[in-house]
Amino acid sequence: MTYAYLLAGENLELAEAELKGFLSSQEIEEDPKREERLALTKKEPSQIKRLALTHEVSKVIERSKKLETEYEPENSFAVRAEDLTGEKNTKEVEKNLGSEIKTKKNSVDLENPEEVIKVYILEDEYVIGRQILEIDRSLFNQRKNQNREFSSPVSLDPVLARVLVNLSEVSTGEKLLDPFCGTGGILLEAGLCSIDVYGLDIQVSMVEGTKKNLEDYGILNHDIREGSINQVEDIFDLEFDAVVTDVPYGKASKKDGKTLEKFLESAPKLTEGKIIFMSDKENLDGMSPEFDIYVHKNLTRYIYILQ
Repeated sequence: MTYAYLLAGENLELAEAELKGFLSSQEIEEDPKREERLALTKKEPSQIKRLALTHEVSKVIERSKKLETEYEPENSFAVRAEDLTGEKNTKEVEKNLGSEIKTKKNSVDLENPEEVIKVYILEDEYVIGRQILEIDRSLFNQRKNQNREFSSPVSLDPVLARVLVNLSEVSTGEKLLDPFCGTGGILLEAGLCSIDVYGLDIQVSMVEGTKKNLEDYGILNHDIREGSINQVEDIFDLEFDAVVTDVPYGKASKKDGKTLEKFLESAPKLTEGKIIFMSDKENLDGMSPEFDIYVHKNLTRYIYILQ
């Protein structure tokens, strides 16, 4: 069986990397094959809802240069097309395929179908699939900083926080540390993926606020402590499966002094797994970021992946 992932278009390279990291977290060592915004894999993972930069997932039932399939839905259905070329008429494609697969045993229901048949239009073929999941990205908006009981003027967007978690390749029940947890945005996304979360912050208000935010979303299994990055080994005395963080910058970084340098020294001692962090620095001692995230004209954030 082949599975098709429709990636978000705003940063395709990052979306593809998130999918790869997610697959690894599910112990699937397979590089998806990407054509335009469509990524294809052979194995079906669990926890597909973990993905943030994927819009939907479908089971592929046909790949053909012609718009045709022998598949016949047994219930009510709707055909929905995605033109990945920018050249095709999706309404015509939906109408033509809908007419072909319509039988006496099924019915067309455009409002509330029991099956959604997807047509992904590529340059030289049609990929036809049965949609198995549409990821509701509005749920991320509900967890935005301003919608949490405890908030801060500087907080990572939930979509980006989830992407960092998936890049870390951490699986259910494994241990993830954010040593600059702030209001807990990264830990919140990790906890919702059933990952064991650990956090550290130099401000007691952030420690208490993170605990509150996690518990508001039902994440009761957490370990959040007060302390600075150069104390983290003594504070936890644990080996983590990954370290994921948004390193403080600007005024926030001055609270602990040389924050980034201390993090780069401490993080490799805390895990043999991935170290995923964001920084406002475009270059770090010869290290180049894997991705850049434009925030506004005066700020671009950079994602680094170590180990």
